[in-house]
Amino acid sequence: MKAINFIKMKNRCEVKVTPELINNTKVNDEYLFRDLARKMVSEIPLEKLHKLINLNKIDPNSDESEKVLRESMDRFEIEQIHQLRNERVILYYAKVDLP
Repeated sequence: MKAINFIKMKNRCEVKVTPELINNTKVNDEYLFRDLARKMVSEIPLEKLHKLINLNKIDPNSDESEKVLRESMDRFEIEQIHQLRNERVILYYAKVDLP
């Protein structure tokens, strides 16, 4: 992307673009806002990112998963762990609570 200026500061990113870039390419507001958001998220330390986005991991072979299998009554959780084990994968997921 041909931007005039990209500035990265603590807790802030900005980009200045020419009107020609917007008018003569497929770049639009949505693209620019999403690009800025990606850049900001990539710069935030993980412990602070956890405050913005609920980030989780389910390792079906972890001690925590073993405890769920032994003690939980939640059929969904149990089936999810079994499915992850069968697929031989670890699930990483993110959730944002929007108003």
